Amino acid sequence: MNTKVGIIYNPNRKENIAIVEKIEAFLHSKGMSTWRGKIGIENSDWKFLKEPLEFALVLGGDGTLLGTSRILAPRGIPMFGVNTGHLGFLTEGRPNNVIELLEKVLNNEYRIEERAMLCGYILSSDPLNSEQGPMFALNDIVINRGTSYKMIHMTLNVDDKPVADYIADGLIISTPTGSTAYALSAGGAVMDPEIRGIEIVPICAHSLTNRPHIVADSRIITITFNRLHEGTILQIDGQETFEIKPGVKIRITRAAHSAKLIRLLDEESDFYWTIRQKFHWGILAKQ
Repeated sequence: MNTKVGIIYNPNRKENIAIVEKIEAFLHSKGMSTWRGKIGIENSDWKFLKEPLEFALVLGGDGTLLGTSRILAPRGIPMFGVNTGHLGFLTEGRPNNVIELLEKVLNNEYRIEERAMLCGYILSSDPLNSEQGPMFALNDIVINRGTSYKMIHMTLNVDDKPVADYIADGLIISTPTGSTAYALSAGGAVMDPEIRGIEIVPICAHSLTNRPHIVADSRIITITFNRLHEGTILQIDGQETFEIKPGVKIRITRAAHSAKLIRLLDEESDFYWTIRQKFHWGILAKQ
């Protein structure tokens, strides 16, 4: 059976074209076929992918991998991210050693990390448009005030039980993967990616008693709005935006599928090595 490898990249970055051609030549020499998927401004309809891919090589930064995960994760296709961006928290290596990295994957020198994803719905009392979703996120689902300068009044329910009332600029609902992204900047905790939990972090809450907390990922999270201002939005991984209108509520659960990330067995692929080296977590300043 012929092995087909997907190559996902942003065509608007010219350097990616040369890297893609280099990768294709290498894989073809190994008797494998390839399929190209574009992501970014020139995003094509590859989100309706029907190709039986063995795995997908994702060229870009963490943002590219986040966008790809929302399309490939529901199909169970493993993703191997190669960093051609800035931080590269979810991706591996650099473009100059991409063939070396690929050889390790082909030699089975890797593990699969199952990263939890969120599934969100916008629920309305309007019978003609009662449900918008599902919306999948690898990092987070965020409610924020968007273009409004006024704070949002909302109530958080867990399994239909009221937990907290917020007057805040917004609310971050984060996976363990997303705990090192926006949630961390807003004062949330760093979560080990293997923890089965969902982190809830208020953004600039107008109360000293509103603190981040973590719930089991088997819970159903519902957000209702006590006072909603025009311009309030829902963001998926910081990449997809939806308007929140009066009379709606947000329901968020763990998605039925996970994102399968191909991680090499090298030290650089370890979660704690990454946060220590790239975030300088727990490293004392040099005298």
